[in-house]
Amino acid sequence: MSVSSYLETTESFETDYQAVYKTIAKFLYSHSQLPFTFSFLGNQFLYIKKKHPEFFVLLKEMIDRKQVEILGGGFYNPVMPLLYPVDRNGQIEMFSSEIRDATGKRPRGISLFADCWDSSLISNLCTTGMEYVLLEESLIPNNKIKYLPLNMAELGKSVEIFVVSNKLNPENYNSADKFLTELLNVVEKSEKKDTYVQFFPDRIVNIRFTHSQMEKLLESKWFEDLISILESNDNQKYDRIKLATPSTYRKKDKICVPCFISHGIQSDVSKWIKRPFIESETKEKSQFTVYDFLETYPQSKDLYNRNLYVSMLVNQFKGDRIKKRTAREKLWEAQSGIGFLCTSKGVFSNSISRQKAYKNLMEAEKLLRDSKYKESISSFDYDGDGFNEYICRMQNYISCINLLSGSIQDLEIIKNTGNYADNFNRVMEYDGVDDGYKRGIFIDHIFTEQQFSKYLNNEPAGDGVFSKVNYTETKFNNKHFEIILSAKANCLPSKQMILLKKKYVINSTGMYVQYIIKNESEKPLKAKFVVESNFAHTNFNIDDLYYYNLEVANENEKLTIDTNESAADKFLNGELNNIEVVRLTDQKNGISFCFEPNEDCSYCYNPIYFNRPIFSSTEPDSVSMTFVSSLLWI
Repeated sequence: MSVSSYLETTESFETDYQAVYKTIAKFLYSHSQLPFTFSFLGNQFLYIKKKHPEFFVLLKEMIDRKQVEILGGGFYNPVMPLLYPVDRNGQIEMFSSEIRDATGKRPRGISLFADCWDSSLISNLCTTGMEYVLLEESLIPNNKIKYLPLNMAELGKSVEIFVVSNKLNPENYNSADKFLTELLNVVEKSEKKDTYVQFFPDRIVNIRFTHSQMEKLLESKWFEDLISILESNDNQKYDRIKLATPSTYRKKDKICVPCFISHGIQSDVSKWIKRPFIESETKEKSQFTVYDFLETYPQSKDLYNRNLYVSMLVNQFKGDRIKKRTAREKLWEAQSGIGFLCTSKGVFSNSISRQKAYKNLMEAEKLLRDSKYKESISSFDYDGDGFNEYICRMQNYISCINLLSGSIQDLEIIKNTGNYADNFNRVMEYDGVDDGYKRGIFIDHIFTEQQFSKYLNNEPAGDGVFSKVNYTETKFNNKHFEIILSAKANCLPSKQMILLKKKYVINSTGMYVQYIIKNESEKPLKAKFVVESNFAHTNFNIDDLYYYNLEVANENEKLTIDTNESAADKFLNGELNNIEVVRLTDQKNGISFCFEPNEDCSYCYNPIYFNRPIFSSTEPDSVSMTFVSSLLWI
């Protein structure tokens, strides 16, 4: 039996300690016949060690008497398959060292965040001294579930896999007696067509508890009932059942079932992968991987791409060793799985965790810079989509320009503020409309009069064509920091062919973007041209909102705009016409974004709040905010 959690805040550490760990430690200490396995987060482990050293006094004594075992893992609870091997090994070794220092015992088993598994992990587990791993039953082929350890080998290295049952959940049974009865039935049923029973009758069923489950079972005295039933002479039908940790079981003569599992992910995550933010019916076996998750949730994939890039920078850094070590710790902290996904009650989509990861990545990259830092732009397939992206590493910011819509999909200011291009898209199930394109900065639209009217009112207006077009590279000059992109598309109901050229000139403090629109049809072009920029709220907290401050100016006056008022009404009243300068200020971080069109244009804005399922509730909640700032040529 084991207990684990995925939450990562100081408040949750203390709450869980008082409600679960403190109680279970006292219970285990006074009931030596009940073996148990613990799985901690790295930061949680250090927190308890510092704030509650008495816990480890009890724990160490129980470890010495072979009653308790502690599982290892990645220190910052990362999604292991998404890391480079050097980061996998480093995180496992870091946590193993902390466990050995606190308890005197190095862990030999490991648990993985959300059971994210990939066969390439075998080499890392063997290198770091891990002899077995716990994986959920949904990842295992049916014909391999014999309630025996599995043995998986790849390239001459092997590791044991202990299967965690997700069917036998004590929470589903009114009493310990009913649970034990079902446990026997399940195991004996599997043995009927199993030749292994002839050689080794002892099977093992691994049960894992979440914190909330453990709290309920402790309150209901379920474990007292379990021990009482197993020790009673009147219940001979349970004589076969013995309690043990995986390590205790492994020391006996045993049989391992050969098995190969290429990849997989926990069923609680798998059911959210088929459609974004929509829970699907789950099959008995997990049919998706963490890479499928990244394709479904582009915000998580963008964070993954940024993680890989910074990991490359850190691991290739040849300068100061102290800087490199500190930067690597920031990188590892950014690799926490909480920033990518969650494993209970839906997808963890609150932008707070993702923005925290971006801030750590920025801090890691800043540590690698010195007074001789040289600005650069480079072109390569940054996100693995088969097309080159443009990475601009400037003195004051970092950005990624994508060929899809020719827009900026990553913008981080060198002030540890997060990623301003980390935007959600509206979906019908939660927002009442579908956007139909990926939001970014400098998204281009061509609208008809009717579409434009809808756009002003923040209604679905079509995708504007160029927001979904893949631009092509016309010119790339990494010495002069210039990028010229172009795209052709049939626009408007008349299907007129329009050529749009887009030139980026990059400098230390911003970008100059030039547009050239050419009508290649014989008909006159009657359309509205819109350049849309979406800025995420990098400190989003529904209980403590800091709105963007908006100011616009023309040759006659400067206006501070109340963004709670309708942009459409202000536009129709002429307040947002003939605009020469727009300044959008993130009041929390003290950063302003200025737009200075070289031709007078109109302007509109729209703050959008996104509701999605979150970790702590089954009901949708506000998880992110994007401020839409659009320049209009009409």
